[in-house]
Amino acid sequence: MPIENFDKLHKLHQEWKKDLLLSEKEIKSLQEELTELTRQSLNAEQQVKIEHFQNALIRQKEVVNDQLQMVIKGDKMMSENDGSDAQLHMLHNKLQEDMDTFDRLFVDLREEFKAFKRSLAGE
Repeated sequence: MPIENFDKLHKLHQEWKKDLLLSEKEIKSLQEELTELTRQSLNAEQQVKIEHFQNALIRQKEVVNDQLQMVIKGDKMMSENDGSDAQLHMLHNKLQEDMDTFDRLFVDLREEFKAFKRSLAGE
């Protein structure tokens, strides 16, 4: 199946890059909030949860960086016409799947973090 609309794909890739950069900023903000929470008196269970969020945010930042590199690779392949349509389709489909997964997991993490903050405020 030939890729006929490179402009459409390129525009989608630009949106993904923008979304990933915004996610990166949000991760930094969540890490700062987490740092503030560590200044509170926390029980052992809460400290374990803090560590969980620290690790999860580090991992999400790694995923953002990996995804950005893959989107850039896809853009480079398209702009240089380097690779067959089949390769570009495979890369684009993988990117789409990875972006969908990242978005879903990041929303879940964000909601879990909000719930944790509410639980701390409720005590």
